[in-house]
Amino acid sequence: MNEDAPSARPGQGSEPTRNLVLVHEPDIQDFGDLEAIASEVRALAPDIEVFIASNEIPSSLTRKHAARRPALIYSPTELRRFRPLRGKIYAGTLMTKDTQLNRLAQSGIAVPEFALLTDNLIVDPKRFGPIALLKPTGFSSHGRGIEMVRTDDIAGLRWRHHPLVKEAPEATMMIQRFVDTGLYPSHMRVLTLFGETIFAFRAISEIQRPPLGAASEELAKGPFMAKHGQRRLVVPVEPEVLDFARSTFKAIPEVALHGCDIIRETTTGQLYALEINPGGNTWSFSSGWAHILHEELAMKDLSTQYDAWKVCARKLVEHTRGEAV
Repeated sequence: MNEDAPSARPGQGSEPTRNLVLVHEPDIQDFGDLEAIASEVRALAPDIEVFIASNEIPSSLTRKHAARRPALIYSPTELRRFRPLRGKIYAGTLMTKDTQLNRLAQSGIAVPEFALLTDNLIVDPKRFGPIALLKPTGFSSHGRGIEMVRTDDIAGLRWRHHPLVKEAPEATMMIQRFVDTGLYPSHMRVLTLFGETIFAFRAISEIQRPPLGAASEELAKGPFMAKHGQRRLVVPVEPEVLDFARSTFKAIPEVALHGCDIIRETTTGQLYALEINPGGNTWSFSSGWAHILHEELAMKDLSTQYDAWKVCARKLVEHTRGEAV
């Protein structure tokens, strides 16, 4: 299908009153996923005409046709070459981890205690607990650049001498309280669109974390999380976790697609949000990691877990009807 062409009009003589533009990001999703969602929207809402635009080209014809009515534009990633002439825009955005955590906390969502490692920070073990994580605030993933540390070792201003900090550019590192998820570290990934669950799993490490009383050198080796190739995936995810993930939309509502990373403290049962991955590289159904998820979950079609195409269509119709401009 040509991405720079308007979709067929809904049938049965209905005249659309609003437009919906789905923006295709080739590097992270199959075009067929958007076609499937568009088909569900057409069946559900004859008052909405659906267009699919490519984020790699201006999509000039789609841009022109979509601007003829009030419109809503949805893109999992930042808009690049496609720039709509009108419409309410929901697009992914790059957002540092500390910015995400601040906004989540301001909305009353539990996050582990954290702080930027700036020149005036005095690390207090009473604030961050006996063990903490040093991590970059930028766009790392899969645990890269993160290390478990004993807070006594970096207390006061001693954190300045830690190798991770010395190797990183100024003000790009943060300290975060280590939340113990158990001897075998685990986390949940919940993918939501406009706060509705469309995919979820729990990842559990098959390798034990170091004893919490271990020497600093052993702590640094980890693991502190469940990593690809060293984990097993479990479904379904508890309803409480799904509800917690839904709540993140109120904190960062300009981004429709949230890839929520959530942990549960083993001693208290408290859930904490780590990040929502607002950049959009979390479209599990056909991303670069999809084949791994297929194998680990023994699930041929990941979209069937929560009937994702119908959920996406319902939420897109709801927001198009309510917010198209």
